[in-house]
Amino acid sequence: MVILSLDAAVFPAADALRGRGLPRPKVLFFMGTGVGTIPGALDSADRVPLSAIAGVPPAWRDATLLAGRLGGDDVWLLEDAPGDLESGEGGGVTSPEWERAFPVWLAAAMGATLCVHTSAGVTLQPAANAHPVGSLAILSDHMNLSGRTPLRGLGVTRLGPLFPDVTRLHHEGLRAKAIELASRAGFRARAALAACTVGPTAHTPAELAWLRQTGADIVVQGVADPLLACAHAGLSVLALVALTDAGDRPLKLEELVTRAEVCAPALEDLITDLAPDLCAAARELEEEA
Repeated sequence: MVILSLDAAVFPAADALRGRGLPRPKVLFFMGTGVGTIPGALDSADRVPLSAIAGVPPAWRDATLLAGRLGGDDVWLLEDAPGDLESGEGGGVTSPEWERAFPVWLAAAMGATLCVHTSAGVTLQPAANAHPVGSLAILSDHMNLSGRTPLRGLGVTRLGPLFPDVTRLHHEGLRAKAIELASRAGFRARAALAACTVGPTAHTPAELAWLRQTGADIVVQGVADPLLACAHAGLSVLALVALTDAGDRPLKLEELVTRAEVCAPALEDLITDLAPDLCAAARELEEEA
């Protein structure tokens, strides 16, 4: 199956989902880490295999969309990303760059106004103890150092402007509320500037030293695509990053996995506690649009 444009993928997929009676989502939960128990918290959840939906590009055809209610409103939950687009699984390295963030545009076309994105990352400031390993970073801004953008090659599209505004992408009010709720729960969370790089690869000591010089607090791989797609689609973002490494010692994958598993329950609890505020913010964004 060859899909030539973003519009040719999104609009048929949105029509197919409406045809299944799927409600309009207020919030898209785009989960790179911390999926865990959140699906169980959804009321009246409907599981939709994307392989059955017209227009869905190859990278996402093995994914399952969860549509249900959380915090009093309809939401979507989707894991980011089932196919490894870096190494050739899913859509593969020859796929159009927009394919990496296709669900963002699909959710926006269906009515979403807010995206909650979760991922794992590396702290660049461990000595200052500002963002220690095991804590949560909530993005206040980001730098796209990945050398790519999902907006490249879009051409004429009805789904967003050629140069979307990114000055108000990260939702300030939700960031403050998330930090407040995390603090009440005894979990450390702080605002952070993220350097977004491309993976999958571990960063060299020289790369980490250079990234610190940029002023970034943390570094995250694979996040630039959904963030820029959100800006283009008109979605506001709350991006949560579990800090699982400091890059100051030889990499041991099993340690990273263990740290991510330790952070996951706190991240899940925070999202559940934050759900009413997320839905309220999404409604406000809808009214402002």
